[in-house]
Amino acid sequence: MSRIGIMGGGWLGLAVAEKAMERNHSIKVSTTHKEKSTLLKKKGFDAAVVEVSEFDINGENDFFNDVKLLIISIPPGLRKNPDRNYIAVIKQIINKIELTGIEKVIFTSSTSVYGNQAEIITEESELLGTTEAARQIIAVEKKLLEHKQFESCILRLGGLVGPNRHPIFTLSGKKNIPNPLSPINFIHQQDAVSIILHIIENWQGNQAYNAVTPFHPTRIDYYSEMAKIAALEAPAFEKSGIVRGIVSANKVRKDLNFKFLVKNLLILN
Repeated sequence: MSRIGIMGGGWLGLAVAEKAMERNHSIKVSTTHKEKSTLLKKKGFDAAVVEVSEFDINGENDFFNDVKLLIISIPPGLRKNPDRNYIAVIKQIINKIELTGIEKVIFTSSTSVYGNQAEIITEESELLGTTEAARQIIAVEKKLLEHKQFESCILRLGGLVGPNRHPIFTLSGKKNIPNPLSPINFIHQQDAVSIILHIIENWQGNQAYNAVTPFHPTRIDYYSEMAKIAALEAPAFEKSGIVRGIVSANKVRKDLNFKFLVKNLLILN
């Protein structure tokens, strides 16, 4: 099969790499840390140290050679670095894609691009995200989808949960949490990985897909129940707030014949 490169061997990217290797795909994984690269190589991965900034790409630039499909799984990181120009970071990667002849790109986007719309949200809904991260992600999506040299698939992920990752651990015991009646729009790591593999193996050309589990209790109900499961103090919510829309995953189910593996997100792992 064609060589697949994964830019960003983090919590999601590494999980994709592991499953892709199980399915006999040829995989390359990038990380920004030499120690992690060494660890990945010991596990059998073709790993490279690659660090992308707004101005250049440093490290093992041969990572991009012989890759036919590139997964970009690098978050904006604006919480830690609010001045970061994420658009410029991705532009550096696009420059490499152009030079090396990569033919297909999967970009892990976010449902934050939709903002606070109240209706059922599909891939045809307006992109009304107003946070700085959402604004930059929207611009990146546009750059990728409009590029003439390669095809792109945009995967708008809901809030990711899974092994060692759940927001209840940070929300537990907090007060005045907003928007109690908004539905959750989450996805389990297992399903996010599976959707990415479905896209790789059933390529449809330039597309955007919502990747959100069809399980949408209200925030107050969900986090209250999760606090019980985790044996933690429940967060306290405000009495009213915005009621955001439910993000529909009908397109990914229909186009890729995808069936969600984790249907009930009342779990910790």
